[in-house]
Amino acid sequence: MNQQPPVRLTYRLLSYLMSVLLATQPLLPAVAATLTPTGNTSTDKAANGVPVVNIAAPNGAGISHNQFKDYNVGKEGLILNNATGKLNQTQLGGLISGNANLKAGKEAKGIINEVTGGSRSQLQGYTEVAGKAANVMVANPYGITCNGCGFINTPQATLTTGKPVFDASGNLQALDVKKGSITIEGQGLDASSSDALSIVSRATEVNAAIHARDLKVVAGANRVGSDGSVQAQQGEGSAPTVAVDTGALGGMYATAFIWCPARRASGLTSAT
Repeated sequence: MNQQPPVRLTYRLLSYLMSVLLATQPLLPAVAATLTPTGNTSTDKAANGVPVVNIAAPNGAGISHNQFKDYNVGKEGLILNNATGKLNQTQLGGLISGNANLKAGKEAKGIINEVTGGSRSQLQGYTEVAGKAANVMVANPYGITCNGCGFINTPQATLTTGKPVFDASGNLQALDVKKGSITIEGQGLDASSSDALSIVSRATEVNAAIHARDLKVVAGANRVGSDGSVQAQQGEGSAPTVAVDTGALGGMYATAFIWCPARRASGLTSAT
């Protein structure tokens, strides 16, 4: 009688079980770079397939205000084109063409990507500013989830559920926060190459590491002024149970300043 050695039989059994598990195990959700811009903002792709957003021309204050019905960043990342040269080198997409919406010397100082649709934004990759460095803000009142997001060539980065409010000259005057949550999970958030990172929302949940030089978290229904003022206001819907969930506070690799109604001003420094 031809019998197989027990070790070989065990290997075959393990191989079979692994194939069954891999076939039946649900895959982790991968977010496609869904971008639906409106107005003069347009989208393109780099030669390697990384999405490129040709941002709108900045206003007199140097702010490029872009609106999207949907705004998601996949693991491949996203390039915000603030370049005016014929060919421009990027880390994520290699060489890309300049942005026809811009003029040399009139590049944006700040880029605001505001979501007007009803879906939460999923950020799973890096956002790179091509060309001249610019501050970047992602504003979505329906919420933002960051799982592996980060920023390149961005001095100041902001994630917010507030609505941007501008003054008569086009400067960002305030963020009007009435609802929405921001969640940091999975692969966390990397803003280590930025000078500052701000998270402004009605509620913030930190379940993964945040790498930043200087971190500011403002939570609650507030009108947050560009001068640093915070004025409480009536929110929409029921209030969150916890304004700032600091369960993973030890994962904040930054000098952090956290403000929320139940816990006024707190200067916090965690591991570096």
